[in-house]
Amino acid sequence: MSKTPFIFVLAVALGVSLFGFSGKTHAEDDGQVAVKVNGQPIMAADFGFRRRPDFFGSLLAPVSASQMKAKVDLELLRQAAVEDKLDQDEKIHAELAKAPNGARKILASAFINKRLSSVPPPTDAEISAYYNSNPLQFAQRKHYGLQTCVVNPDVGKEAEIKAQLARSKKFDDFERWLKENNVKLGCAPVSWDSARVDEKLVQKVANVAVGSGVAEEYKDWMSITFVTTIKNDSITLDQAKEQIAKTLMSQKKAAAYAQMTKQLRDSAKIEYVPPYTANGMIREAIVMPGENVQ
Repeated sequence: MSKTPFIFVLAVALGVSLFGFSGKTHAEDDGQVAVKVNGQPIMAADFGFRRRPDFFGSLLAPVSASQMKAKVDLELLRQAAVEDKLDQDEKIHAELAKAPNGARKILASAFINKRLSSVPPPTDAEISAYYNSNPLQFAQRKHYGLQTCVVNPDVGKEAEIKAQLARSKKFDDFERWLKENNVKLGCAPVSWDSARVDEKLVQKVANVAVGSGVAEEYKDWMSITFVTTIKNDSITLDQAKEQIAKTLMSQKKAAAYAQMTKQLRDSAKIEYVPPYTANGMIREAIVMPGENVQ
């Protein structure tokens, strides 16, 4: 499996752009410091800080907790790469020379690649266990053709609607009855693959035969699901093996990444500068030159 796509997807999931980080240590940067990681500052500019020419000041954009965590983690990874002397690796050194403004991204990615390259692939036993524990995705996989309706019955008419649903063998007959009885409704065809929808949805129709439906009552409306077709779409272990291996490998790497960043955080000194905290920065603030925001 290629490591680069995993790193890219992981970075996107964390909300990190791998293309816009400065390669500076930031000691020479101007502006507000948001957080210091082992003494190295991450600037407010990295979180959307921008100059406001009309107010002769700067606007600090709101920052979420996940954005703050992602930014700090990336800096920790950069520092770990330097500690491992990855910046002296000939290939990485060449990358840094070509894109000095991307130093944080390059070094963090190099450290992640190095650590995750040692993650062992899933065993045959792990693959079999995953296959057997997810029957709706594989051995019992089915494709459902459905008609779903939202109906707004008059008070007391719910039982009558359920009785007609039980009698109807074709959806068209049921829909016609609803219209003839002036029941407000909205219907649409839906296609479900048991491997791709929530298990609760599949369980709702698991024991419903073709030409039958299930009704669910809510406060002032009803949900109707009518099964029009069921197609067996099962997949054998041999057919699913490659897909499962990729899924498990991705899970293993995600777990390794989480453990790696936790270890770095546990031994790091992280200092947040107001108005920034570990939870980010909720409010927008105008900062005048030389002013500290409290």
